[in-house]
Amino acid sequence: MREGQRQLATWTLQPLAEIVSEEMTDKLGQPVQMDTLRPLQAYDAEGRARAVAGVVQALAMAKEAGVDADTAMKLVGWQE
Repeated sequence: MREGQRQLATWTLQPLAEIVSEEMTDKLGQPVQMDTLRPLQAYDAEGRARAVAGVVQALAMAKEAGVDADTAMKLVGWQE
């Protein structure tokens, strides 16, 4: 992630997203989560191919270890 992007997201957007999430959780009566950091870390403009290669490699390693893809995706927070 570019420096101008990880600081805006880290110091401004994510704290604001957490406040909004708390308010929405209170008003809706069910958990609401917003994450402005993870998408920037994994799929920045310059690193998409590398990120996809890492995902594929991690899934292959999980499969070798006997962990099914759905469970692996849940463990890293990419699927509920």
